[in-house]
Amino acid sequence: RPKGVEVHHQGVVNFLKSMLRKPGFSIEDKLLAVTTLSFDISVLEVFLPLSAGAQVVIAGSEDIIDGTMLSRLINKHGITVMQATPATWNLLIAEGWDGNKNLKALCGGEAMPVTLIRELLPRVKELWNMYGPTETTVWSTCYCITDAEAPIVVGKPIDNTTIHIIDRHNKYLPAGVTGEV
Repeated sequence: RPKGVEVHHQGVVNFLKSMLRKPGFSIEDKLLAVTTLSFDISVLEVFLPLSAGAQVVIAGSEDIIDGTMLSRLINKHGITVMQATPATWNLLIAEGWDGNKNLKALCGGEAMPVTLIRELLPRVKELWNMYGPTETTVWSTCYCITDAEAPIVVGKPIDNTTIHIIDRHNKYLPAGVTGEV
């Protein structure tokens, strides 16, 4: 194997270990995979359940564009974890989804609007804001949202990840100061 492949493989392993701890995943979980396998996010959807000895249910291409079909899949399979973009969560809500109090909702891939937080938070067990560019093997930070009126933050770095916050002059800022990643 080329050396770069080994490094990337270790990055994926570290990422999965981190996700098992936070936001957390166990053998009892069932994840509904809604991401096309060609996207980086599918790494978490396929390999996280398998690494925990849990189940993955893969939604069909027709299911992921229909909020009613997604809702049926969540209910039919007793889904406990789903990660999706704000657009997909909004699709579910627009179709009248009542929610699932056993569902851990991971939201990423786009900025999470406060309107979505207000709609989603009362419908799920946990709501997590996930952030990370593709170059970092899917997610770099995560944050459990518990208050719809609190500022939206990206959270702290996952294991084996460092985040630098800079100002408009590209100078590093101390912890707790608002800036750009």
